[in-house]
Amino acid sequence: DRKSMYNILSVSRNTRLLLSRNDTLALAGFRVVSPRTPEEAPFLALQQDVEAVIIGHSVEPKVRKTLIYAIRHLCPNCLIYFVYSGEQQDEPLADTSIDVTAGNDPLVRELQRKLPRIAAD
Repeated sequence: DRKSMYNILSVSRNTRLLLSRNDTLALAGFRVVSPRTPEEAPFLALQQDVEAVIIGHSVEPKVRKTLIYAIRHLCPNCLIYFVYSGEQQDEPLADTSIDVTAGNDPLVRELQRKLPRIAAD
């Protein structure tokens, strides 16, 4: 059922991490879109009607801040997640910061908890 599928905007400067994250999310039943560059994220968020945005730690703090402000303005109900690998980092403007050092499972679990209509089949 396409109606129960959530649109997730996944943003990163690290192509390898981005592709891995997007594959995991797609396998979990999410529809994932990514901009070519992080700066294009707000436009894509508006165009694709997304429910959640994931911003990776490879996006520079200043750019991240600008993106989060823009996305919150365009998409006030979007959940915004900051994901990082390695040393603990925090993005105070995001709803949640998630450590994905050991893989993307914690991110998937958090999304499934917050966006519960996704069937876990």
